Parts: sequence; C-alpha cells; structure tokens
Amino acid sequence: MSPTPTANLFTVARPPPANLRQALADLLAVPAEAVDVADADGDQEGRNWNAPVLCTWRLLPPGDLALELDITVRDATAADLAEKDLAQGLAIRTGGSVLYPSGLDLPSAYWAAVPDGRTVRCRLEASDVSDGTAYRVAAAEEDIPDLPRASVEDLPEILDRQPLDTPVSDAFLATFPTGSARSAEGRVHYGLRVWERLVRRLETGWAPSGRYREDLFHRDLQGRDALEQLIGEVDEAYAGALREAVTRLDGTFLEYTETKSAGDGTTARWWWNRIPRRAPW
Repeated sequence: MSPTPTANLFTVARPPPANLRQALADLLAVPAEAVDVADADGDQEGRNWNAPVLCTWRLLPPGDLALELDITVRDATAADLAEKDLAQGLAIRTGGSVLYPSGLDLPSAYWAAVPDGRTVRCRLEASDVSDGTAYRVAAAEEDIPDLPRASVEDLPEILDRQPLDTPVSDAFLATFPTGSARSAEGRVHYGLRVWERLVRRLETGWAPSGRYREDLFHRDLQGRDALEQLIGEVDEAYAGALREAVTRLDGTFLEYTETKSAGDGTTARWWWNRIPRRAPW
C-alpha cells in the first residue's frame, strides 16, 4: 500500500518525470536517486516505496491543468516544508504555476504558486469527461501568465469564508436561542456575525488579504438594517444585551469609517452614510 501523500498538487505545465525528480531533489536537498517518480497509471511493481520522496503523477484530460501530483515526503526529509512550500518550490524550478488547496471548506478554492514567486488565490472548476476529470481555472485575484483565460477579480466565495474572530457575537450568541434561518433567532445569528465580520475587516485593515468587494460591503450594511428591526422582535430578556452588542460593534464601525462626501446622497440609517477610510475595492 502506498503512503498517504504529504501534498496533492496540480501543475499547469507538463514537466518530464526527470525534471520533476530533479526539482524535488533540489528543493528537498536530497540526491536525485532519493526521489521516486512514477506514473499513477503505469507499472507500480518497480517502485522504491522506501524512498525518502515519492511523487506519483497523473496525466489529466485537456484543460488548464496538465498533471495531478501526489507527493509524499518522509518526516526526516521534509524539513518542515508545507504544501505551499512544495508548490512554490516546484513552480520556480519547473517554470510553470502549481496549484494547491486553500485550506478553506470550499472545493473550488485554491492557491496558485506562480514561477515569479507570487501566490494567487483562484477558483478551480472541475468537469467530468469521458477519460476522467478536466479542470479549468475560472478566475484569479491577480493575473497569472500561464493561465490567461482566467478572469481577474476578487472572489466573493473566498472572502465570505475567511476565518475571522467574532468575540462580541460569540459572547452574546452563546446564551441566545437558536432557530431556523427564517426565524428571528436565526436572523439574529446571521446578522450579528455578518456585522461583526465587517467590523473586524475594517479594524484589521481588511485582513488577511487586504481585499473586499463593494457589493459585499453593501450586503453587510443590509445585515445591520436587519439587526435594527430584530432588536424589537426578540424576547425582551435578550433585547437589551443584543442592543449593547450591536452598539459596541457600531462604535468600531464609526472609528474606521468616515462620512460620505457631499453629493453622495443620504438615507435614514446613519451607517449607509459612511464609507471606509480605506476602501479595498
């Protein structure tokens, strides 16, 4: 039985097996003979399963990606290299972008390690074809030279799944009832976290990526609209604490935003009349 892979990567280019072997040997500072490289669909009997580095490649159907790589590195050889490090090292040494998973709970979310040293978030789409699975990089946050068909845009699904601390929401919602998504309770859970996530983005300078979209900013303001109404709908036992939590978040929102310039128009709700001090779109 083959070992569990250390990294599952995709390559845009199709480097020959000998080039993959040498690239991995250079990256991991081991002799080339310490790296076993083989086709997943080829004969496995002659493989050196005890090699410090195992790389199994699979040719993909026509699409944006050429090879799928399963790489296993023994602990003593890895030298604390993460999947990202392997992807970046291979991209630089083979001259083609290498994709690795983002770590988010989203199958389409990947990073592309580009030969120029950048790492760029991208959206990977898979489609079943007669001879396997083909892949297309539909969009990326920056231009990737060897993926010219990918549109360049901020990816809303990535932004929505970025881990962000929400201590105010956590404290209030720990004792607040749960409910269906359409119930007042369910809408409080959603709206309060949406509002705090926006506040934390503002507070941290739009960490971790420095990016956000104006349409998402407006969606989050609508979450604040909903909270204003919900404070009057929830049980009186919770209304005061909810108002207190929202007010605390409002204070941080005020600190990191400024009043819109004249001519932008106004609305009855003050949060719609403010914009970020530094807009990330």
